[in-house]
Amino acid sequence: MKFQYNTNVTIEEYEKYAKNLNQLVKEKLKLREKLLSCYLIRKSLDARKKPKLYFNLKFIIEVTGKDQEILLKKKTISHYQEIPERKLPVGQRILAKPPVIVGSGPAGLFCAYQLALNGFKPIIIEQGAALEKRIKIVNEYITQGIFKEGTNIAFGEGGAGTFSDAKLTSRSKNPLLVKVLETLVEFGAAEEILYVNNPHLGTDGIRKVVLGLREKIIELGGEFYFETRFLDFQQDLEQDFIRIETDKGMIESGLLVLAIGHSSRATTRRLLNKGLPAKAKGFSVGFRIEHKATFINKSQYGRDDEIVKKLLGNSDYHLTYKGEKGVYSFCMCPGGYVVPSNSNKEEIVTNGMSYSDRGGELSNSAIVATVNSEDFGDDPFEALAYQEIIEKEAYKITGQNYKALGQNATDFIEGKASEDIKVDFQPSYKPGITLGDFNQLLPKEVSLAIKGALLDFNRKLPGFIKEGFLTGPETRTSSPIQFSRDELNKVLGYNEVYAIGEGAGFAGGIVSSAIDGLRTGENIILEYRGLGE
Repeated sequence: MKFQYNTNVTIEEYEKYAKNLNQLVKEKLKLREKLLSCYLIRKSLDARKKPKLYFNLKFIIEVTGKDQEILLKKKTISHYQEIPERKLPVGQRILAKPPVIVGSGPAGLFCAYQLALNGFKPIIIEQGAALEKRIKIVNEYITQGIFKEGTNIAFGEGGAGTFSDAKLTSRSKNPLLVKVLETLVEFGAAEEILYVNNPHLGTDGIRKVVLGLREKIIELGGEFYFETRFLDFQQDLEQDFIRIETDKGMIESGLLVLAIGHSSRATTRRLLNKGLPAKAKGFSVGFRIEHKATFINKSQYGRDDEIVKKLLGNSDYHLTYKGEKGVYSFCMCPGGYVVPSNSNKEEIVTNGMSYSDRGGELSNSAIVATVNSEDFGDDPFEALAYQEIIEKEAYKITGQNYKALGQNATDFIEGKASEDIKVDFQPSYKPGITLGDFNQLLPKEVSLAIKGALLDFNRKLPGFIKEGFLTGPETRTSSPIQFSRDELNKVLGYNEVYAIGEGAGFAGGIVSSAIDGLRTGENIILEYRGLGE
């Protein structure tokens, strides 16, 4: 018989039993016989009584004999019901030609993987380079300032999340969440992402998964066309296929999946000009704030000793502020780095990145304010322009050499440009920084909102302003537009054309994008039973 058991232990107690959690459970429950099975399914940190820190643990255990009677009497125990495996009915239509997926970010890759598993042999078009080449190009940009439009931190195999902290958090209750996490583990992610709270892979971890997915899709008959730019499509209703135009030639497809990502502004504008229905969508803008990791650790854990470093690593945080505009921390990267994330020439865009061990000396997070139709109207072109104007203006004022704008947080609050770096560390942004004033770059209402938020965050984490350094701007929190689609994720008015993921305005992060891709793959499978001969 299987039971669910919840308990909490100090991190010191956890370390004692870390290599034998079965023994921990057995002693806690005073069981007499050997556990048939014991699986940790949830692990989260409780720091409410810092510096005393606890792990909240949830187990699925299986026992026999008298131990069943013991457990049935305990209030902390409940029966565990297995979740039945989902089975998809097969569609009836035959797809005339292979599906084409534009974009190899999480939405595109997971959609392609789902289709490949079911015999559809998808073709994936990606304007950026394959990951091995992309890594070299991105490293050249970060260290030498050599920027390439087609391949960068925004564009290329794996999408923008490949060069991030690769967080796997999601508010989604979709049953496909488990499938996404299990797939990530299947292709090389650590098993702990199945049970830890707020899991992450790091840039090194997500790269391994991306390569594994590509190899499997190819093994199942799929094809990848890297460094191939999608230009246009035409539906041929009589021939029942879609002609897809790329800069390398035409492709005939049975259906088209647009998984273009939130930074593909040129592609988005072409689709809007073509007539695809869409509306402006709210997003957020601001900058990155960077601190010493030890400062954040002491603020969050109340301590920064060896056992904390061993079991917890550098700490994250999540801060929110409700003023006239909502302000929040976003994509927090413990022990990480601020990196250049522009997708076009003559733009400055920042993002955060960390490795799986989160072992860097500095921690950073975006601090961003929400903007919406009150700021740029209802026209999707105006939403795109609002974002673009900030990025291009930053490029102009920082010297037109891909340096980011930098400012002491104290100077930002006081409304004056920084003339020197007042914190006791060097900012991590490798192309370099130009000192200045974000009050002169960001829209006035955004600056005012973030100032109020920083003062509030400083009350929650004393020293947050004094110890912080700003680098930015940060503008690519999500897509500024949302395409109109039906319940099957098809673009309204365009039969057999799907819009998915962050670029479509229906996801925000690796997990939600992957879920959207998987769900779209399922929708296609429910309609079609495979490819024609």
